[in-house]
Amino acid sequence: MIIDAHLHVFAAHSPRRPRTVDELAPAERTAPIEDLTSVMATAGVDRAVLVPLGPEDDYVTECRRARPGTFVTVAVADDETTGRRPGLDPVARLRERTETAGFAALRMNWLGEPRLPLTESPAFGVLRELARTGTVLWFYAPPEQLPLLAEAVRALPDLPVVLNHLGFCPENMTVDPHGRPRFDTVLPPPTLPAVLRLARHPQVRVMFSGQYAFSHRAYPYRDLDPLVGEVFEAYGADRLMWASDYPWTRDVPGYASLPALVEHQLPGLTATERAAVLGGTAKNLFADIWGK
Repeated sequence: MIIDAHLHVFAAHSPRRPRTVDELAPAERTAPIEDLTSVMATAGVDRAVLVPLGPEDDYVTECRRARPGTFVTVAVADDETTGRRPGLDPVARLRERTETAGFAALRMNWLGEPRLPLTESPAFGVLRELARTGTVLWFYAPPEQLPLLAEAVRALPDLPVVLNHLGFCPENMTVDPHGRPRFDTVLPPPTLPAVLRLARHPQVRVMFSGQYAFSHRAYPYRDLDPLVGEVFEAYGADRLMWASDYPWTRDVPGYASLPALVEHQLPGLTATERAAVLGGTAKNLFADIWGK
């Protein structure tokens, strides 16, 4: 079984269905579920984790409910959910969204003020609630948030965490000529040692994805091979999970080419390890939904 552990689906922005609009996803751009299921079938991908562009949960929730055996969903935290809206209870907001949307993970890019202890952050209660319920922290944040994440996994050993896109920390995103996110990043990034140290905590997993956005070369992104090797050595196959980041990769390099990146960048894997990266790790992470 192959599981795409992170991708985006969205409709055009409209008054009936508002969504986040920016240079990457202008109002008219779409990534409909019908196209996703078509490219998944062509590539032999069985299941997927759906992530909205922003805190609008409606479309991904509709998609999951239509095919609950195929999809699980991630929510994107807003200011209310992280406690940055004075006078509102972020845990109550999280519970409200969870009950309405039924998501399995929460994507966060802010855990607190970098110079303050995590326990003083309004988001700490949200992290405790995620740990209590087994909801996964989908972490994709600027470098200054990494020390707070390290505090979180020490304080909350039951908090499941997935580091997005090989653990890279996004900064200064642009949009490339193919309509994809692009980060002009030094390789290896200075955050790599901190990402490798997080492997000491067994609840932390890493997404095998995002190469197109950080590499300085074309597919199969050979300049990232040393970094991928270090991440694999630290985390192992059972904590590494392949993802496409569709729709940004749909046409370049092409959705069907992306599972083969596991062979290109980790050529020494056993069949068991390859199966874990391509689907087993994600299936185990969401075993309460998909079964073991």
